[in-house]
Amino acid sequence: MKMVVKKRILLLVIVFFVSGSGIFLLKAADLPVTISPETIEKSVALQQREEAVAAREKTLDQRAKELDDMKKEVDGKLEQIAALQKDVEEKLAAIKQEQDASFKNLIKVYSAMSPSKLGPLLNQMTDDNVAKVLRAMKAEQVALIIPKLDSEKAVKVSRLLGRFE
Repeated sequence: MKMVVKKRILLLVIVFFVSGSGIFLLKAADLPVTISPETIEKSVALQQREEAVAAREKTLDQRAKELDDMKKEVDGKLEQIAALQKDVEEKLAAIKQEQDASFKNLIKVYSAMSPSKLGPLLNQMTDDNVAKVLRAMKAEQVALIIPKLDSEKAVKVSRLLGRFE
């Protein structure tokens, strides 16, 4: 029985609040609102933090935009550098090809010369250049040319050709 009584009382309370809730709300709205100083301080501190966070977000957005702009600029510069590097490599390849052709023509001319006329000419060149010229010639020709060089130059060039130290 106690349970039945409790249910009826609960039902009465619910009906009372539902039927009189409009009156209760009107009376509650007429009551003054009191806010403690601590709540006001917390509210002000929270508002200040929100403003600081908003300012930081704005700064971060600006910096992100600046970084994106810098990245685009750097990417553009890298593309320019790559294009310039490719151009330089092509020009170097063309120069090397031209030098190789000139060197081959020079070797043909030197090969056509007699060893007695070529020897004095090679004596006036650096040892490294003489060794380079002789490496490009046939061994039979080199064997005829080396005796026509000054003896000191012949020794130095022979060392360079054979890498004797």
